[in-house]
Amino acid sequence: MSEPMPVWTPQPPPFQPPPAPRRTADRLAVAVANASLLSIGYLMLRRGGLAFLSLLVTVALLVFAVPRVHTTTIEVVVVCWWLVMIVHGYLLAGGAVDTRAKVRQRIVAVCFALPVLLGLGLLRADANKIGQTVTDARQSGDCTYAMENLDKVWFGLRIANAPLAVRGDATVQACRQLRDAGATLTTALAGSPTELNRGFAALGTVLTERPGHEKMVDSTLDGFLAALPGPEPCGTLKITDWLTKRPASGNTLDRSAGVVPELEPAALTGCADSYLAGNRWQDARTTYQLLLKRYPDDPGRAQAQAGIEKADTAIELAEVRKRLQGGSGGQPAYCGNPAKYRLARPVSKGTNKALFFGNSTQVGKLPSSWKATDVTGAVLVVCVGPDTRGAAVDTCSYRSRFGLGRRYSVTFHKVAVRVRAYEIRTGRLVSNRALQFGGSSCPSTITYRSTLGADLGPPRHMDVKVSNSDVRRQFQTVVTR
Repeated sequence: MSEPMPVWTPQPPPFQPPPAPRRTADRLAVAVANASLLSIGYLMLRRGGLAFLSLLVTVALLVFAVPRVHTTTIEVVVVCWWLVMIVHGYLLAGGAVDTRAKVRQRIVAVCFALPVLLGLGLLRADANKIGQTVTDARQSGDCTYAMENLDKVWFGLRIANAPLAVRGDATVQACRQLRDAGATLTTALAGSPTELNRGFAALGTVLTERPGHEKMVDSTLDGFLAALPGPEPCGTLKITDWLTKRPASGNTLDRSAGVVPELEPAALTGCADSYLAGNRWQDARTTYQLLLKRYPDDPGRAQAQAGIEKADTAIELAEVRKRLQGGSGGQPAYCGNPAKYRLARPVSKGTNKALFFGNSTQVGKLPSSWKATDVTGAVLVVCVGPDTRGAAVDTCSYRSRFGLGRRYSVTFHKVAVRVRAYEIRTGRLVSNRALQFGGSSCPSTITYRSTLGADLGPPRHMDVKVSNSDVRRQFQTVVTR
């Protein structure tokens, strides 16, 4: 008996939920909504992940990249990203959308896009206005006005106009450098070459590294030049000397040398006068001579010549006084190397007062009325040598040991000295003679020393006892005419 055939009964397929209806959105609405840069179009399409990621990119570009990169290139990148979002949203959208939904979506899109785009446009316009003002300030060299306007550049303007931020930051840096350079040059007005080097180097740096700010450099340089002359003529002279020696740089800084002929004559005269007042005779003389050499037709020529005369006189006086100090044997260096002093009185008839040096024994016998206390009151410098033996005047016999010993002959001599007299006014030698002073001789007794207890008798030659009147008489021939 055969078994019955199995009957196959088809099983129904497992239950699957029906696919969700596709979200439809108006293409134009999505594109306009994405033009807001807020990813609103993707939200209309219910693409939350895409909206989040695209918003992150937008924030990264606008908040981080644009304010820091500050180039036209980053602006192009942002515009390209904006266009990509618009086109991509337009392509993703589609489907049947009833008229009421379409109108509603477009209104929403415009409500988001219009404020953003309008705000960016207004910011851009404001940035352009500030940029033009700053450009005008740069062209007029007004750093203060430029900085006042650049202080108005806030974060939003940096997003709206990146190139403006670049130019503005460059101007800020340039103005800061110029401010510091101006302060340095103000300090340099005292005549510091170091500060001049620093100040001009800073101006040169702005010219080299900050193109477009030449007028601002001119303004800073003009401020320094207008402040000249400095507070002290010698300081101004250092500045003009530095400007004269400064190597040409081939830019606007070279015109600073043009003020030298205007400033230097007065600076030379004033500085020389201050040296003269401070008894810096050689410095005064050199500075006056520099004026005559560089500016022979300057109105201060007569004053400079008078100053040179006064300085030369003071230098001569200082040199004479220097040579009258020290020396050996009571005679100063002047006695071997005289110098002149033009204001001293010349040798004339009558008694010429003198400064006496050397041989204090004989000089001490001279009347005080012949002696000057300082070179300014003297006519002569008289150098007196040591006592030497002069001509014999008498010979006498002496017996030693209380008149009981051997007889000895003793010859008495005048005292001789070499005297040289110099006229201070010219430094020339006006008298060079040997004076011999007489006096009493052959005293009744003489005193002498024995040698090792052995009486060898008195010395065979002795000096007379010099007469003070004869000393004065002999010296009178030197100091009187």
